Amino acid sequence: MNSNKFFSFSRFYLLLRNDILLNRQKYLLTIAGAFIFGFVFLYMQMPKVERLDNQIPAFNGSRYVSVFALFLIGLGWFIATSFSELGDKVKTSNYLLMPASTFEKFLSQFVIRVVIGTSLLLVIFWADAHLARTVALSQIEGPNHEPASANVSKYIAEFHYSMFLVKHTNNNEPTYWRLAEGMALISFIFSIGMYLFSKKLFHKKNGFGKSRIISIVIIFSILFLMPDSNWFSEFNSFISNNIERQLQNGYTNIDIWRFSIAYFAPLFLIPFGYFKLKEKQL
Repeated sequence: MNSNKFFSFSRFYLLLRNDILLNRQKYLLTIAGAFIFGFVFLYMQMPKVERLDNQIPAFNGSRYVSVFALFLIGLGWFIATSFSELGDKVKTSNYLLMPASTFEKFLSQFVIRVVIGTSLLLVIFWADAHLARTVALSQIEGPNHEPASANVSKYIAEFHYSMFLVKHTNNNEPTYWRLAEGMALISFIFSIGMYLFSKKLFHKKNGFGKSRIISIVIIFSILFLMPDSNWFSEFNSFISNNIERQLQNGYTNIDIWRFSIAYFAPLFLIPFGYFKLKEKQL
């Protein structure tokens, strides 16, 4: 097999450059919209009055993580717009006839939507978090609208990505994600992203509707399986009493099963998406 037919750096660069030039206005509007929306949303969530009670809690790491989850939903939407040319017969034909290999077309979309998109998300969220905190602290007031005290900064924690290493906090004592747990969570999120990335390649007809239906099913399944659900509590009790076994490494056999699914799902989704694009190319 001629390697040049599979991948050529100059051809790949031209493909990336062509995509960015054609869609630069859309990309710039997306970046600007994400920055503005992120700043406004973070600022609205931060306390405006200098007191701690049930209505106005301190803005800590867990609050940042909750807002970041919404950013991930936005990133998922952006990733889901991959291979947008495949939604129309004429555009599909033109896209498939472009002078580039299937691998280059697949990789170019992956680089733009996943690699660059995720990198920009991390930068935008970091900038929004610090900017929103600076503005919120400058406008925070005392309980009776008097000027804020000197230690007002304690009400809004300064953001840093190491906050994401904390699983939960009890009595101000943080519990950190174990390595296997954290990697499994990242793999799970990445798997969702890979499905959204390749969804137009999976569905030949009514791809938009099918992907939305599947997304709704996933969301409602997650809500249904939340720990607060009675069904989940009963099912979890049954698993713990009859199936779950503690291993010497501190994990359970159920944990290993869940981690395995999370780890191996991307290894299936990425090649499957590539070969589905190759089918269209043929």
